[in-house]
Amino acid sequence: MNTPLFKVFMPESVIPKLQETLFSGYIAEGEKVFELSKQMREFVGNENLVLMNSCTSALAIALRLSGTKHGSEVISTPLTCVAANQAISSLGANVVWADVEKETGMVDPSTLEDLITEKTTAIMILHKEGDPAKLDEILTIAHRHGIKMVEDAAHAIGAEYKGKKIGSYGDFACFSFQAIKHITTGDGGALACGDPEDAARARKMKWLGVDKEKTYAGSPWLEDIDDWGYKANMHDISATIGLEMMPHLQSIIDAHNRNGRLLDELLQGVSGINLVPRSEEHFSTYWAYCLLVEEREKLMKKLADHGFGSGQIHPRNDRYSLFAYANRELPGVDYFDPRELAIPCGWWMEKEDVGRLADVIKSGW
Repeated sequence: MNTPLFKVFMPESVIPKLQETLFSGYIAEGEKVFELSKQMREFVGNENLVLMNSCTSALAIALRLSGTKHGSEVISTPLTCVAANQAISSLGANVVWADVEKETGMVDPSTLEDLITEKTTAIMILHKEGDPAKLDEILTIAHRHGIKMVEDAAHAIGAEYKGKKIGSYGDFACFSFQAIKHITTGDGGALACGDPEDAARARKMKWLGVDKEKTYAGSPWLEDIDDWGYKANMHDISATIGLEMMPHLQSIIDAHNRNGRLLDELLQGVSGINLVPRSEEHFSTYWAYCLLVEEREKLMKKLADHGFGSGQIHPRNDRYSLFAYANRELPGVDYFDPRELAIPCGWWMEKEDVGRLADVIKSGW
């Protein structure tokens, strides 16, 4: 493809810094991770942010901090990466599917109240393609029932809800630094907590019950370990990549947003497609640009013929036998899933590329 759906950004400055780290004699979690943690906390605007080896690990730990365990129920969306819902399964908990808004593909707050039971510990939502979900409405419902809201913010680093960065607003937000996200550490993630006590527990959970950021008089393994954890930490190799990415992060996000807003303008009123409505009150990162298309396969073929990548990023998760026990009627998902099509709008596209993409779509298929 001349214009792929996703493309890895990697500054050349990474190479000498990686060599420096690789031959430093220390490549585990150390000073590079601590420095990236500091910079990421400043970027998100939340001191209670903990770096991890993946967004999936962050989600699992956020769910544990929410009280999720074997036999619990977590309300979630089927329109997300299957890794998010497997984080629920990893704790022995059950998924309860929430329906989505047919216009946005994100959790419909009006469907949530009837799904909450005495077993419910959390509502897990996705900021789809970096567009903020209805946080106030969902958070109000969650807290009214004494449960937590877990934000899958894999697409949403730098997104803003009512002027506040995602990750500085609610109970838990989980970010992804996987290869094709706005910022990559090769693979990696972060958990932003609303409560400093949760962040303190998260720092221990991601390293087998030991807080690597704490100074110990001797070996930390001679201290008491009062909670079980994972090997879910980030290491200095990944953090070195992340540190070289940080100076470019805002410009990458701004480029996605600029291209996404331009597509909003250029594709208004085009026959055969519906645009996802977005609030002017929020700032979307447009990780990809989502369309609802009546004849999706035809448009995909035409785009491919003109050198543009496209596709459905996350097919509905309730199609997998892993979640057969949770099947229920979901009219919003039934509408959105067969029409959803992601097209590129990232940093690698100039204004002329966006215009050419829009022209291909406007010319019919």
